[in-house]
Amino acid sequence: MKLNDAARALIGSGADATLVTLNPDGSPQVSLVWVAVQSGEDGDELVTAHLSEHKKVRNVRRDGRVALTVVSTEPGAVMRPYLSVTGTARIVEGGAPEVLRELAAVMITDENVVFPPDDAPPGYLTRIRIDAVGGIGPWAG
Repeated sequence: MKLNDAARALIGSGADATLVTLNPDGSPQVSLVWVAVQSGEDGDELVTAHLSEHKKVRNVRRDGRVALTVVSTEPGAVMRPYLSVTGTARIVEGGAPEVLRELAAVMITDENVVFPPDDAPPGYLTRIRIDAVGGIGPWAG
């Protein structure tokens, strides 16, 4: 699925995102993440990066069903606009420092902070195929 220009702009604006994965017992696990959009032959994918194999990575390996919400930094008429995505995720080994450096340029406001560190491990990427888009804003159908 391709995201519209408004959704792409929101994701690239430095807005926070939450990623929901499923724990082994089926309960939700929610984490704040940085997210990027990458385009491919089959449409857009959302990408998050992780330096270690933590709970989100293990959850996605077991069950790829995920939900992600990106909340705008701009106020709305009643509530802040937000983009809601449901999708199917997969884990790819390596590439985390490169994606994190790209995202850090937008997400980190202190120029003295270097992230990820130069000796960061290759880590993991969560690549999310977008199945449905919703929320409040110009991206909602």
